[in-house]
Amino acid sequence: MAFTDFKSVAEVQKKYNIRYEEEDFIECRELSPTEAFLDEFEFSLRNMDVFASEASRCENVIYPILREVYKSFVGRYSLESQINLV
Repeated sequence: MAFTDFKSVAEVQKKYNIRYEEEDFIECRELSPTEAFLDEFEFSLRNMDVFASEASRCENVIYPILREVYKSFVGRYSLESQINLV
C-alpha cells in the first residue's frame, strides 16, 4: 500500500500490527537544518514539481529531510533506502 492510502498513523499501526510507546522510541531533540540543506531544499521547491507524484515526494521532500535528521543519529540508528532485488 502507498502511504497516501492511509489516513492516520493509527491505520498504519493496525494494518501492520505495530505497537510501541512513543516515549520509548522517539528521542526528542532540538535540531536545526544546515544552511546547505536549506539551500538545496529551497532549490528543489522552487525549480521542481516535488509534489507531482508519490515518488517525487519521497525523493525530493521526505528522504532529504530524513537524511538530514539522520546525521544526528548515525551512531545509533540506520537509515534504509530502497533495494531492487531484480
